[in-house]
Amino acid sequence: MSDVPQVPDDRTLALAFYLLVDVSYSMDGAPLDAVNRILPEVIDTIEESPTLGDVVRFGALDFADDARTVLPLGDLRDVRAIPQFTARGGTSYAAAFRRLRHDIEHDLARLRGEGFQVYRPAVFFVTDGAPTDAVPEVRAAFAELTDPGFRGRPNIIPFGVTPELPGDSLEPWVHPKPGTGGKPMRSYVYGGAGDAATAIRQIADVLISSIVASANSVNDAGAAGGFVPPDDDDLGDWI
Repeated sequence: MSDVPQVPDDRTLALAFYLLVDVSYSMDGAPLDAVNRILPEVIDTIEESPTLGDVVRFGALDFADDARTVLPLGDLRDVRAIPQFTARGGTSYAAAFRRLRHDIEHDLARLRGEGFQVYRPAVFFVTDGAPTDAVPEVRAAFAELTDPGFRGRPNIIPFGVTPELPGDSLEPWVHPKPGTGGKPMRSYVYGGAGDAATAIRQIADVLISSIVASANSVNDAGAAGGFVPPDDDDLGDWI
């Protein structure tokens, strides 16, 4: 299935990106300091290019024992106060996936109401650890988020920012997987010599590169193109 809704009209297409961040206590300090530099960098990039601002819509969520919308999906040129990520609680993937499903459903309905066709969203999912909730609960929440009957089911790329995570630990939370429709995504676990903050700074770079490449793939009429995932060549320290 194409990432672009097959709607026979000439509405402008929009690219929706979400940053989903683990803010459990183990992320406190330098890791979240690095995360808090991502939004200003993305905003600066958007403001430098009218084309990016016309096409890209960006939102951010965090999760610990619960999940919250930190920045509602929207045009970053309209942001007046940049929110901050702060540490709290554990690491509930289930809460993250459920909140993400809720926000995507709401946001895409709003964008369509504003006259946009909307690509399937892209989610950059950043964590430093395994979930603290029960695996069956996490799987159920992920299944709801990626249900083939959910038109807004997103492309999900997990990033593990500590080498202590097994290389395949985030694979269950990738979407789409091979054979499930759409271009398969993959997960990344940092394996470099730096710390979690170093890893997060690299994520910021590949997120911005992906946003720019995706926006550049949309033609002048706003009727073709799509999400361009990170280039593996830019993630040499990741497995």
